[in-house]
Amino acid sequence: MRSVPNPADTARHEAPVVVVGGGPVGMLAAYELSRLDIPCLLAEQNQDTTKWPKMDLTNCRSMEILRMMGIADEMRTQKGAVGGKYRFDTLFYTSCGPTGKLLTSWPLPSSDEWRSTIATVNDGSQPAEPAQRCSQVVFEAWLKRKCLAEPLIDGHFGWKYLTHVEDGNGVESTFVDMNGQTHTVRSKYLIGADGGGSLVRATAGIRIVTSVLPVALYLVHFRSRDLAERRPFGRFWHMLPPFGGFIVDQDENEVFTVHMQLDSVDADVSTIDPYEWVYKCFGGAGEPYRFVIDEIIVSSAWRPNFAIADRYISEGGHVVLVGDACHRNPPHGGYGMNSGLEDALAVAWRLSALTKGYGGPHLLQSYEDEQRPTMIRRLERCNRHVMEHFPRYQWYAEKGPELLIAETQEGAQFRKQIADFLDVSGSECTDRGIELDSRYKSGVIFQDLCATAEPEWDFKRYTPSTYPGARAPHLFLKDGKTSILDLFGKEWTLISFVTGGRGHDSAVFADAAAATKMPLKIVLIEGEEHAHKIWGENHVLVRADGHVAWRGSEIPNRHGAEKILVVVAGKEIFEGYVPEPRREPNIQGMKVDTSHADGGSVKHMTQF
Repeated sequence: MRSVPNPADTARHEAPVVVVGGGPVGMLAAYELSRLDIPCLLAEQNQDTTKWPKMDLTNCRSMEILRMMGIADEMRTQKGAVGGKYRFDTLFYTSCGPTGKLLTSWPLPSSDEWRSTIATVNDGSQPAEPAQRCSQVVFEAWLKRKCLAEPLIDGHFGWKYLTHVEDGNGVESTFVDMNGQTHTVRSKYLIGADGGGSLVRATAGIRIVTSVLPVALYLVHFRSRDLAERRPFGRFWHMLPPFGGFIVDQDENEVFTVHMQLDSVDADVSTIDPYEWVYKCFGGAGEPYRFVIDEIIVSSAWRPNFAIADRYISEGGHVVLVGDACHRNPPHGGYGMNSGLEDALAVAWRLSALTKGYGGPHLLQSYEDEQRPTMIRRLERCNRHVMEHFPRYQWYAEKGPELLIAETQEGAQFRKQIADFLDVSGSECTDRGIELDSRYKSGVIFQDLCATAEPEWDFKRYTPSTYPGARAPHLFLKDGKTSILDLFGKEWTLISFVTGGRGHDSAVFADAAAATKMPLKIVLIEGEEHAHKIWGENHVLVRADGHVAWRGSEIPNRHGAEKILVVVAGKEIFEGYVPEPRREPNIQGMKVDTSHADGGSVKHMTQF
């Protein structure tokens, strides 16, 4: 990258890729590009990382992604990340006061407990990594340090994106820095990671369909040593009062966040006392529960909403959206940032292939074809989680707080009614099918020519399979420590299970890849019968995102190998590929968003 002075006092820059937005998704995209030896310019309008406690769960799939990048362990050790011994329990209570009761709980194991399960249940059904509780405040600050330390990332915090112009050869983007200096950057590709009110999306002319829920919440992010010592019902990840809202223990130390529903979406939040707001939420159906609050860190109103962009790629094919710029959802289930991290990885390896010259014209369209339907499924599942709680809110509104805390038979029956309902509903964070079993469908997946049928899909359960498009299953090899995922190369990996030392046929793929300068790592695995049985085929071609691009019982001849690589690299569409019918999320109220067409956000509302 180089910078050339301009007579018009506009600084000019060049980079293969520009990333607009320095949140977790944009920074991870930049970091992965650098890991793949692709220079990029990262621009973020804010000089500092977020102080808002948006995300607090990096799920098991995201932790796998970080493991494949070699940074999962480092992330877990960051100051403020929750230690592995603490559980993920969600508690439901009547009140935190002296007469308050615990209605029920959704118990979930700690990261350490889950890791023990992963070690002992080595049947392909488990992720390689357990989830990690970590506030976005901590996560972003860590990623910023890593990005600024990378020589291939030209990081500019304090650069505000203004506009871009796309032509047949790439994109010219315009920014202004904190000193008023204008910068233009010429790049081949532009990644829009600039959040829910994305100006990149608006400038690219990409529509978005939304459904804004008819509720608003007010959050208070605070620090309290007193609460940390009291913990009325013991340690928790989330606590939920009987009315709408939730409480998050952000670090198992002394930082917490209260989200409580406002009386109306138009409520005047300027009159809210954040201290009393916290006390009211913890008080639940009883009197406000008071304790010493050492610091109010931030507070704001926000509205939960669903949204998905009509397209993920601009018409010109040089601008691509990731994360909240192309999809948004309430925090229920933890699908937001975690889906964004998958977007970042999916875009980075494709842009690497295109920049290095071995990728074809169908690669970026395959990103939209794979990720958009996957996100629609997640939006619909998140909507289920949101709507699931409304009956108990209605019961509470009809029967009142007095009955919920009453020491009478009727009060006990009411509490049991709610507890039974919640026990049947179950935790929002156990959808392993959603998290681990994304089965991509696109023209760059070499469709299965094997006899094995595609496994049945389930929201709750991950079925290990190397069916093309599926995530390649994690398994520990015989040493009990090495995950098969640890053998993957940075971009493409051919896993070949061999017997009797036979594996030389894999060189056919190596020769075909070398002819097109496609980076391919050949991994020959012998004597691992268990892993071979779970993976099901002798030879499996795995992409940089850990998903299967092709599999077969035999290595094809040179012509066959070249045909496979031509498809998976996006130079040709798989013959016979039929795109899935295009659809929008089945969520009430979804419509084209016009209020955000200029990239703005709902007035006075923080977007989550």
